[in-house]
Amino acid sequence: MKHRAIRTFRDDAGARFSRWVELGADEVGAGEVLIRSRFAAINYKDARAVSGAGNVIKRFPCIPGIEVSGVVESSADARFRPGDEVTVQGGQEFGIRHDGAFSERVRVPADWVHRIPEGFDAFSVVALGIGAYTSAVAVETLERHGVVPGDGEVIVTGATGGCSSFAIDMLAGLGHRVVAMTGKASEHAYLKSIGAARVVGREIQQQHTKPLDEQLWSGAIDAVGGAPLDFVLRTMRKGGVVAPFGNAAGETFATSIYPFILRSVVLAGVNANHPLDRRTGAWMRMTTDLRPRALETIVHRVPFARLVEHCQALIAGGVRGRGVVVFD
Repeated sequence: MKHRAIRTFRDDAGARFSRWVELGADEVGAGEVLIRSRFAAINYKDARAVSGAGNVIKRFPCIPGIEVSGVVESSADARFRPGDEVTVQGGQEFGIRHDGAFSERVRVPADWVHRIPEGFDAFSVVALGIGAYTSAVAVETLERHGVVPGDGEVIVTGATGGCSSFAIDMLAGLGHRVVAMTGKASEHAYLKSIGAARVVGREIQQQHTKPLDEQLWSGAIDAVGGAPLDFVLRTMRKGGVVAPFGNAAGETFATSIYPFILRSVVLAGVNANHPLDRRTGAWMRMTTDLRPRALETIVHRVPFARLVEHCQALIAGGVRGRGVVVFD
């Protein structure tokens, strides 16, 4: 039986492009477990892969998408039986070198498959997924370096993105006073609805241009890199902590040594692209004190048929929150 998928190709000139294809169950990668997809997350890197931007896909042709949940249809591994609800998330192969999530059926090695953990269901396990887990790890990074509620404001850049939206929600839930930074003037109400105490625009960067400027933030979660990260570093309070994990505004940034040697600012990088079985306690905290209170506001469901359109809008900056593909 054929099913639909989005597959990314590369032409002779090196240009990447994606198109709809119909495939059989034996044409979606190798592995012992065949899964009927129910939900798949749309991460920024997934949108780049579908849109042909950047160097995300490492094997062509390949189905993008790094997070999926669904129901086992068949398994040659005794650990899984037809009807089991499972998820595949993260790692260095799925949706990058091995056919991934944006397919009505997914075939993978059994070692990549995990039963949905207690406290999650088929929707929430990918609605939260790597996006919210990254935010939770960033929040724990601030905590580990001593940032606590009451110290001062915590700024979150790229505020309308999925990871940043989760970070705002989590920080506010812990009692922090959160400042959301965004270039989208139309999204202030949304950001306040998920926990931001106030919202600042990108123009604040032009108002603080000294190598060491006004001390504004006790902590920061940076989702974009580039010039916003430089601004955040220059305006941290003494002993402040910055947890960066994104590069939408640039892979490099220019700053001075002064925030580090005169204010003892800590730049503590976050890499949370972990498979499910290697995630830290931050993952389970998302069922307790880091559970997003505004999940249904942050996450929006995207019909599979509209996936390409959604990815293009995400790359263009026209999407807020986190998208989840619905296959059923």
